[in-house]
Amino acid sequence: MQRSLPTRAIDPRPARTRAAIIAATEHLVAADRTAEVSVNAIVRTAGVSRSAFYAQFSDLDELAVAMLVDAFREIGLDDLRARAEDVAGDGAGSAGDARRRLAAASNRRLVEHIAARYPFYRASLDWRLSGRVHETVVSAYADQVAATMRVLDDRVPAGVDSDDMARFIAGGAIALLTAWLRDDAPEQQDRIVERLLAVMPDWLVGSD
Repeated sequence: MQRSLPTRAIDPRPARTRAAIIAATEHLVAADRTAEVSVNAIVRTAGVSRSAFYAQFSDLDELAVAMLVDAFREIGLDDLRARAEDVAGDGAGSAGDARRRLAAASNRRLVEHIAARYPFYRASLDWRLSGRVHETVVSAYADQVAATMRVLDDRVPAGVDSDDMARFIAGGAIALLTAWLRDDAPEQQDRIVERLLAVMPDWLVGSD
């Protein structure tokens, strides 16, 4: 009888290092929103070496993108749960009103996340969004839009290609957020949330 090879346990250290780096970055941003966050400051705060940082992230751009993608996923999962409950309950009151409320809440959370880390995101990415960075950010956003469309199911108009529509919506949303963060005097958070909702289809975000 042939013996199966033992399963190699997953080393938790890289995941702990990644979490420590992100936590340290969040701490530094919260402590002084005007200070420049450097790799040296991050590794000192996280208690890791520079080599450990670069084993996880090639540069601050990649760290900033990872934090954005994590935010997309966390906010997206909460939005999916809320929408699933709304669909299961057949939407108390107006379905359009419920979708609007949920869409506004998730977009507001995303805007608040970015605004709270504005100096770091702007300094790290400079919002040039190179091809690699842009593709990663748009794809992560599109994944959440596509997941929302699957929850909506028959509320999505017939003939709409889910993947194409998700990427189209994600690309537009990232373009708006990029323009917002490039502005030296970014408009109020409520206004950028309104702008994001205004360019999305009513079947996705409900009617105002």
